Amino acid sequence: MRFINQSRIMSEINPIIDAIKSGHNQNILLQGPAGCGKTSLSKFIADGAEFDYSFQIPVKGKINYLALSDYRVNLIDEVHKFKEWELLYPYLDKNEHSFIFCTTEYGESPEPFLSRCIRFTFDPYSVEDLSEIIYRYSLGRRFKLSKESCLLIANISRGNPRIAKQRFDRVKMMLNYYGHEKNPYFVKHVLRSMGVYSHGYTTEDLRYLKYLYSIGHSSITNLSRALQIDKNTLVKEIEPFLLEKGNIMITSKGRKFIKWPYTKKTHQ
Repeated sequence: MRFINQSRIMSEINPIIDAIKSGHNQNILLQGPAGCGKTSLSKFIADGAEFDYSFQIPVKGKINYLALSDYRVNLIDEVHKFKEWELLYPYLDKNEHSFIFCTTEYGESPEPFLSRCIRFTFDPYSVEDLSEIIYRYSLGRRFKLSKESCLLIANISRGNPRIAKQRFDRVKMMLNYYGHEKNPYFVKHVLRSMGVYSHGYTTEDLRYLKYLYSIGHSSITNLSRALQIDKNTLVKEIEPFLLEKGNIMITSKGRKFIKWPYTKKTHQ
């Protein structure tokens, strides 16, 4: 399995897999934004080591410790939600278990935990990387798209492989339902009908910016009420993209409008 644009990480993966197969403890922390491939890579490592493994996500900051002892390899996703760090360290120090952790929060884990792990941070995906991911995905879904069509979808995928695949699936469904040809013209047409525009801006993004522009500053609570979008969606999906693009700023007074995404050609 080859993770596009993650050759730096992948160069160490086979040695790590061999070490686990040989019975040596390896604790790995995969860091990166949601949808970049952390969970897929963690399962790839576990499968490569040829051991049964457990998969857990902390619930109220806790995990099932009894399950840890039953498996040679343990996968823990969203480890930043974990709270009982002191209870975990003895497991990490033993040469009986290997742990693979995934997190989207780089600064939320204590130093004693970090110092016990080999840490990998996923590199950003370029539009070209995403285009190749979409093309391969289209082959696997038996719905081959042209390179030009894949590039169109890649351009509106926010630099995220998961979003790229989700938007491909939506395009595939729309093209099939309406009987459109699989060409760039109709791919662009269905993307716009879905409310996804150039560079990945969505109708919800533009509603957010329009409201914020009208009042200057706003708290996240007021934005959620005005837009009727839950806070988690705003904080986890919409705002990171708008912050990255320089459209908004978070200040002591709340969210502040900075600039529109385009000129007058907003939806092109």
